[in-house]
Order: sequence, then C-alpha cells, then structure tokens
Amino acid sequence: MNKMIRNFQFFLSRRNSYCASIHFNMHQKLRLLIILIVVSQFLLHLGAMGAYGFHQDELLYITLGEHLSWGYRETPPMIALISRFSTLIFGDSMLGLRIIPALFASFTVYLTGLITARLGGKHLAVFAACSTVAFSPAFLASGGLLVPQIFDVFCWSLCCYLIICVIQNPKPILPVLLGIAIGAGILTKYTILIYIGAVFASLMLNRENRKIFNRSAILNTFSTAFLIVLPHLFWQFQNGFPALMHLDELKETQLIHLSRLDFIIQQLLSNGTGVFLWLAGLFAIWQYKELRPYRFIPLAFLLVNIILIILKGKPYYAFGAYPALFALGAIFVERTIEHYQNAPRWAILVVLLIPNLLLAPVVLPYLAVEKSSKVFQWVQSNLKLDFPLRWEDQKIHIINQNFADMVGWQEMAIKTSKMYISMPPKERNATIIFAEGYGAAAAFTYFAKRYPLPPVVSLSSSFAMWAPENLRVKHILFFSSENMPTIPDKKYIKFGVIENPYSRIYKRGIYLSSHVKHTTLKWYASKWSQRRFASFDLKTNISLNGWF
Repeated sequence: MNKMIRNFQFFLSRRNSYCASIHFNMHQKLRLLIILIVVSQFLLHLGAMGAYGFHQDELLYITLGEHLSWGYRETPPMIALISRFSTLIFGDSMLGLRIIPALFASFTVYLTGLITARLGGKHLAVFAACSTVAFSPAFLASGGLLVPQIFDVFCWSLCCYLIICVIQNPKPILPVLLGIAIGAGILTKYTILIYIGAVFASLMLNRENRKIFNRSAILNTFSTAFLIVLPHLFWQFQNGFPALMHLDELKETQLIHLSRLDFIIQQLLSNGTGVFLWLAGLFAIWQYKELRPYRFIPLAFLLVNIILIILKGKPYYAFGAYPALFALGAIFVERTIEHYQNAPRWAILVVLLIPNLLLAPVVLPYLAVEKSSKVFQWVQSNLKLDFPLRWEDQKIHIINQNFADMVGWQEMAIKTSKMYISMPPKERNATIIFAEGYGAAAAFTYFAKRYPLPPVVSLSSSFAMWAPENLRVKHILFFSSENMPTIPDKKYIKFGVIENPYSRIYKRGIYLSSHVKHTTLKWYASKWSQRRFASFDLKTNISLNGWF
C-alpha cells in the first residue's frame, strides 16, 4: 500500500513537472509569436528608411538635439534628447535617425502582446492584436519618422500595461513605475494628460479599482510624475509658458480649421481592418465578468475621443488609446471563434491582416513620389476619400502632406549653396541665411554640414532663442515660405526656385539682398525683440474661443 502511495506521489510530481514545462513552453511560443511580428514590422520600416528625404519636423528635432534644454517653444524636450542620442549612436543619416522610432514602434507591438496575454488572450488573440498594431496604416506611418508621435503611443501603451499590472498584482513599486511612465510621456507630448485623466476617471468607477488605486498609490504615482516634469515646468515658467503660446497658435492656425466629422471618419479608417478589432473591443468588455476590472480601457478610449472631438484635435492624437483596445477585441474574436470547431481560425485573421499589408507600400514611402501621388489621387477619385490629400490648410493637394514635407529641402540647400559659392570670398564673410519658417531654418542648418553655406538665422519658434539680437552683415540670402518675401528691403534678386511639384515648398523662391539697408536691420531687431521675449498672457489669452 505504501509503495502504491509512493508511486502515485511520484506520478503526481512528474505530472506537475510536465504541466509546468508545458505552461513554460506555451509562454515561450507566445513570446516567439510576438517577436516574429515585431521583426516583420521592423523590416518593413527598415526598407523605407532611406526614401525621399528628411521630413521638415525631423530636421527641426535634429536641430533641437544640438541645443539640449529642459524645454522648447514647439515641443517638450524628450524628442530632442532622443534625436541627440540617435545622432551620437547611429550618426545623422536618415537611416540612423529613423532606427530608434522604428524600434519604439516594435516595442509598442511587443507591449500590445503583453497586454493581450495579461488580459487572458492566447495565440490567436496575441497574433490578431500584435499584427493589427504592427501593420495598420496609422501605426506603420507613426513609426517611420523621427517625430514624437510613436514615442507618445508607446508611453500611453506602457501606462496602460502598468495599470493592468497594478490591478493584477498591486506591488508598491508599480505606482512609482507608472509615475515614471507618465512623466516621460508628458516630456514627450502633452496629449498624454488627456489619456491619463480619462483613465483615472474611468478607474474610479470600479469599486475594486478604487481600493487598489487608493490615496497612497495615487500619491506615489503623481508625485513621481511631478518630480520628473518639474524641471520642464520651471523652464516653462522662466520662459513665459511658450507651450501655451504654441497651443494658442496651433488652435488659431490649424485646429480651428479641422472638421469634427473628418476626425470621426479618420478614426474609422486610419487603422484599416483594425476597425473591426477595436469595435469588438468596445463590445467585449461587457461580455466577460473576468474583464470587468479593465473596463477603464474602452471607457478611457471613448472619453479621449469625445474630448478630442470637442477640442477639434488632430486624428493621430488618439492613436495611443488603440493598442489595449485591440487586445480586448482580439480576445473577443478568439473566444468567439473557439465556439465553432470547424471555423477556419487562422484564415479569418489572415483576411484581417492582408489588406493592411497591401497598404504598407503606400503608407510608407516605398513607391516613387510620383506613383504615390497617383495612388492617392486614385483613392480620391474612385473611393471618394480625400483626407489622405487634405493638408492642414484644408485644401486638396496632389500628394500626402507627410510626403510633401520630405522633399524639396535638399534642392533648396544646393541652390543656395551654389549662389553662396559664386560670391567673392570677402562678401561671403559678411553674409547670412535668413529663413522665415522652421522647416527651411532646420534644413539649412542640417545641410550646412554637407554644402558650403553661411550661418543660419531664423526667428521661427525655438530658433528665436538662439538668434543674435542684431545683424551685422552686408548680404542676406533668404528663403521665404510665402509666395512673396516679407523682408522690407525690396531690392533683392530671385536666384532660385523650388522645382519639385511634390514638395510643400514648390515654387517658393530663394533670394539675395545685397548691401542690406538700415531699415532691414532695424526691422530684424524689432522682430527679434518681439519673438525672443514673447510670453503667454494668462489673463487675456485663455479662452475656449475657437474650440466650439
């Protein structure tokens, strides 16, 4: 009898060991599945990294990275730090600068897989959620450029993942880690404040979550975030709150022209077939009791979109709320399919995946710019979708705005350099470039490392903080982002024009003003004083005017 008991105990121990081994292998398979999708997405980005040219925003962030600070007039400081780090590690080529955003796009896919697994998703759900984030048009485009967007999405996803971890296993360190993620997110893009507000408002609707996120946990989270953001807040205070000035300018020049209906349409279309997954995610949370603690995910998503619709936000501001919702939708799809024994499970998911993959060569700059233009125009003519060709000015153009922002800058620099070289050496020493827009200023600054160009001066955005108070020059080479230059000295010659019809700066002129008059120097000094010491008037400028 004792021998039988010992044999039975031995069998149980072997069985438990075997089950543990199976459990471990299942996790390994999930991780391998996620990594496979991550690598596939990274290779897609890698293939398009050297296409076209630098985006004007990328050129700006490269320049900001050369002037590291706790703040800038047009953006929080994180993107400048990333740009500087990227330049030091990979160099300042297009390929080198676009590796890090592509990596963070991959990290976001991996986080989506972890969120899906944490919520109870298995292989099908992980595959569906990860492949949707990896290959949807919105997320492919976001990870293709060195801009804050993909880092913002990553921070939103990381915050959501950490909140899920807190709910499942409330360790004291997790609220601190959440605070670090929130702080890093604020230093990346201020829109995360909308998401965090929506998330915590939604969390408080659940009794169990209120117990977990008690006063102590919330204090640890937000005090950590505050300490991280504090130097940036001090910088804002010292410089007259330029972030508020930028928001006010953005509202007046861009957001006021956006359509709320277009925002909704783009939310439905920007993720391609992913729309079916996030709609399923909104529905799934009410079907399963075990997912009840995670209702904050769809509720926060809805709140974020409602707020952005009211404020006329740009469609991509809401992209960070999607990965966790895709995870919920994928779980719903997986569990629904499991009810049908003969359902072609993987075939259904492949059907969801293929349309997004077919869009990849259009979303990323794989095609020549001329072919991309034809594709977008075909979509407009045959599918009656004009938002890919609608720019911030709300006009329809022949190419997508992102692509237009990536061509023409090198042409501008080369033509200006040729004019500069043709000048006598003595005259060159008394010459500067004056650029009105940040795109031209950043492009001249970058290409000065490759072509002979004089010092660059601009009063646009953060460039005003580095510009000299007075000009002591005889000649000014200048580029106007407008059809006619605004410089007061009208005795100038037009020596070049941008000829690429797909460029944002098509037909814009490059000029030379020789023997600059005193009126121009005085005009510059006046403009410098206005731009350099501009500050936000809290009493007169805070208004909801333009939002409604």
